[in-house]
This record gives sequence, structure tokens and C-alpha cells, in this order.
Amino acid sequence: MECDTMTAPLLLTPDEASVILGRDLSQLHEDRKRNVGPDFHDLGGGLIRYRRESVLRDAERRADETSRAVV
Repeated sequence: MECDTMTAPLLLTPDEASVILGRDLSQLHEDRKRNVGPDFHDLGGGLIRYRRESVLRDAERRADETSRAVV
């Protein structure tokens, strides 16, 4: 599944967020339980949506951390 970050909707499904972040759904689930990672909304009935802006910010932060660790 490929997701274009420029045309992604304002609210992303966990699948869409996992593609952008390069993380497994189980990792996103654990982050939600620990209240870390990108902002999300629990819409009830098992519907979770992530704010696109927050997902992109989190992806950028992780990339910065990775590049600093490599140097």
C-alpha cells in the first residue's frame, strides 16, 4: 500500500499512518496505549484515525533521530 503524503486525507487510518511511518500496526497500537507517537482520535467502535500533520511531524522527528544516531 502506497500513500502520497501531499494528497493524504486530514485524518489517516492506522494502515495509512503505518505506511508513512514505516512501522507495523502493532507498534502503532502499543504507542497509543503508552500515549506516545502521533496524535490520534478514537472515534468509537474500533475506529482510530491519526492527524496527518501529526503523523508527518512524527515521521520527520524519527528520521532526524535516526540520522543523528548514524553520524
